[in-house]
Amino acid sequence: MLVKCPQCGAEVRLANFAGSGRMTNYLCPSCQKIVRLDLLQDEVKNTSSASSFQKVERPLRILVADDSQVVQALARQVLEEGGYEVILCSDGMAALQAAENEHPDIAIIDLLMPRMTGFDVLREMKRNPRLKGIPVLILSGVYKENVVGFLHQLGAAGFIDKQSLGESLLFRVRAVLERTPTA
Repeated sequence: MLVKCPQCGAEVRLANFAGSGRMTNYLCPSCQKIVRLDLLQDEVKNTSSASSFQKVERPLRILVADDSQVVQALARQVLEEGGYEVILCSDGMAALQAAENEHPDIAIIDLLMPRMTGFDVLREMKRNPRLKGIPVLILSGVYKENVVGFLHQLGAAGFIDKQSLGESLLFRVRAVLERTPTA
């Protein structure tokens, strides 16, 4: 697989990549820095390599950030039953860090969390060139149309009402992933 170093831009051929994870550490022979490669995002797309990461069968990874253990448990159960891998976070700072380290295929972020709000996490993800392509669903127990409109302006892919989480989570995730070209 041919990838582009996120630090120096040099193209490097990876002979193998372990596991089914999208992220891997690599020592770039050009800039001599250990870089965190996103095998989906950093792959040079014009290669005809049979080992393309796009062709690797893997479960999609979903980041769920909510300070409620009950919401986390319900989301994990629904999503794992749907065949997804789940990354859980209890606050906004941890969610942003997990997004940077793991590059999930989609993020589900609660609006009101400790250390950093969902608004701030969404804003920071959309500012970061390496994260801005990750679709973000916002989760909240309070629905206000003007807030939802503002969230869409910030780049949110949609809104999930906590009241209907069990019934709508899998449907909403699948709908967003179907219209996301990188998933």
